[in-house]
Amino acid sequence: MNCRGKESLLDNFAITAADAVSRRYKSNDPEAIIAQRAIKIKDIRFCEELLGFYTVLLNCEYIGINPNCSKQQRRSALAHELGHAIFDRKHAASGQAFQDTYFYSLSNAKAERRANTFAAELLLSDDDVLKPIGFYEFNADRLQMEASLPTHCSTHPYRALKYHELLQDFQYTHTGFATLEEIAQVAGVEKNFVDFKLNILTAKGYQLPAVPELKSNFLKDSMKNCSKCYD
Repeated sequence: MNCRGKESLLDNFAITAADAVSRRYKSNDPEAIIAQRAIKIKDIRFCEELLGFYTVLLNCEYIGINPNCSKQQRRSALAHELGHAIFDRKHAASGQAFQDTYFYSLSNAKAERRANTFAAELLLSDDDVLKPIGFYEFNADRLQMEASLPTHCSTHPYRALKYHELLQDFQYTHTGFATLEEIAQVAGVEKNFVDFKLNILTAKGYQLPAVPELKSNFLKDSMKNCSKCYD
């Protein structure tokens, strides 16, 4: 299996786990879930640059959070460290502490990618992002465009051309949609996790409108994959 395939399986595993955790605890609030799992939350006093950590000492689980975090940072950090608690307890119990000075590094080890994907899926429902970016309006335009295509163009490059024209037209004809920063503020999370959620939505098969704010090459590649079925 190639690296891309392994990453996809890793993401799917984290997405499924986040949905299962939310259903089991009837909440997507990481602090409430952590409390139900009897994980102790401690303030980090020894390193100002550390946002959060997860470790296991004497069979007790601990999540450390920087007390100077904003509310958005705290919520995001707790969800990320909860991801480590779900997936990485065995490693933490062996003496390895998962320490995070920042989130959302796509070059991180698979444990960090998995924790980020878990956190994004836990914190943000699909509609938390789909509605503000205009997905449903875009999808209606896309379906109308597809219905107008001649049947002999179903696999023709003309189809790809019309799709890219649709992306451009959508940006000009539809205004007033929320920015990714605004989505993050409403959801009470770090913007990076909105970026991750966009990638999750792409992995789920949603054909998304173009999002100009997207900076990550990894996510840009994922967004390009949305239009491959038209090429």
